[in-house]
Amino acid sequence: MNIINEIASLILFITSTLFYIFLFGKDNKYIDRLPIWENYTVRVGLIFIAAGGLYNTLVMSYPPNIEIIINVGYACVFLWAAVFHYRNFVKK
Repeated sequence: MNIINEIASLILFITSTLFYIFLFGKDNKYIDRLPIWENYTVRVGLIFIAAGGLYNTLVMSYPPNIEIIINVGYACVFLWAAVFHYRNFVKK
């Protein structure tokens, strides 16, 4: 299970970082129209997710099985979100 957690944490780190870049790396009229508190909530949230994924990867933590399942779920959602955002907004 430890290798599954490592892979999930690495995917979570990479995809949340990419998602941050896709959202804030260029002029994005949708994000720019958000109120400042929503804009910074998304920024801080993605930064914490990326930092947590990197920390889990570097420390090679072995959390309880339920947390590994949650990490895999988050990794899948962020992988989908990054690919979807890239295909529909960045690649155009």
